[in-house]
Amino acid sequence: MFTPASIIYAWDNQLGYALALLDDLTDEQFVLRPQGRMNHPAWIVGHIAAYHPVIIQLLKGEPVVDPKDDPLFGFAGHGPLDELAPYGSKRAMVDRFAAGHEEVAQALLAAKPEDFQRSPTLERWAKQYPTVEFMLPDLLLHHESLHIGQISIWRRAAGLPAVKLPSRPIRPGLIK
Repeated sequence: MFTPASIIYAWDNQLGYALALLDDLTDEQFVLRPQGRMNHPAWIVGHIAAYHPVIIQLLKGEPVVDPKDDPLFGFAGHGPLDELAPYGSKRAMVDRFAAGHEEVAQALLAAKPEDFQRSPTLERWAKQYPTVEFMLPDLLLHHESLHIGQISIWRRAAGLPAVKLPSRPIRPGLIK
């Protein structure tokens, strides 16, 4: 059986890789769209971060506003914009992304077993996943890592070098 701690270890490693991919980017690069067709890092980071409060709401059994409908970051929205102003600075977006990541980790650590057993409170997910427990790995690991991989590909298309994978430490107190 997977535990919240095992998911958090992978979650923390994803964050480390994402931050390494974003660290050397300027504000201008943050909205660069090579050949005008790719999602840029500002949209990708904002899109991922739009799901952080949703994950916490799902764990609490609270109603969820579907992030797909977010006008700036939802996949039903207008897509990436070519200017930074609507997004805010790169630093503010990355800080919000990292803070949301930690809020999700804390929510997972605080969750009770029954929090994972309820049906997702978002109708489209309740049709696809029998419980929050089945939905979370897909949302936390698959969805986010897919988009982080887009940033890696974007770097190459933008003519930037690959980044070295960061170390993968285990957060203090995670394993007891």
